[in-house]
Amino acid sequence: MNTTDAVASNAPHSGPSDVVLSVIAPCLNEEGNVDALVDRMVATFASMNVTAELLLVDDGSRDATWERIAARVRRDSRVRGVKHETNRGIEGAWRSGIDAAGGHLACLIDSDLQNRPEDVARLYRAYLRDVPDLVQAVRKPVRGLRRCRMFSRGLNFLLNTVFGMKLRDNKSGFVLARKEALAELLRHEGEYRYFQSFIGAAAGVRGYFITEVDTDFDQRYAGKSFLSRFPIVVSLRIAREMFRYRAETWELSRKSRRPMDWFLTASLAAQTGAKA
Repeated sequence: MNTTDAVASNAPHSGPSDVVLSVIAPCLNEEGNVDALVDRMVATFASMNVTAELLLVDDGSRDATWERIAARVRRDSRVRGVKHETNRGIEGAWRSGIDAAGGHLACLIDSDLQNRPEDVARLYRAYLRDVPDLVQAVRKPVRGLRRCRMFSRGLNFLLNTVFGMKLRDNKSGFVLARKEALAELLRHEGEYRYFQSFIGAAAGVRGYFITEVDTDFDQRYAGKSFLSRFPIVVSLRIAREMFRYRAETWELSRKSRRPMDWFLTASLAAQTGAKA
């Protein structure tokens, strides 16, 4: 995080041990979605037996996104904000969120409410049950989005084939993992415009144990997505970057998986009242 960034919080952060789960939501011109996202996310936190926070990363928005974030930060200690003065892309927003996160675990979620905030609880329960390296949502499109499903299925087939995997939704970026594990997945040499499609592949080449969780995939709550207007063009660009990323990660061994930190796992279970 550089000196042009701003961090909004209504109280000093008291240390990473106080927060178990940090939910990170990149925001680019999402003024119409911030309030609904915060309302639903904090309600989900209230239903979970976990100390959690929502980190909203304004990635150079040109509307009132930051004003909405700052207003919600002032009202709720579970909400924190990070502001980029210039756009850095979703990866840059993820990295800033991970750097600022206080939780042992981090969850990446879109801010347009296509990923349901309520499903964060499903991903978290799956983590406590299986203790995997990564929990990945398998998105089930609601009616109205199924016309793009063939592109998603085609890309999923390509990703699984090229990387030797069998994930049901390889390109899903709605994931939960230990913060250090997510930071590792974002380590790469090349620059990628659509790296959010390669989270599953990045986990696969590192030999991560992945748990899949079924979730619904809704219509965007407010605003418009440029991706939906050019699905074929975007799919072709993702496919081109996919082969480049496969070449970059060719030498990564599946035996490079780091050993599980069972002590930390036990600590998390103790804080949540669950069994590891």
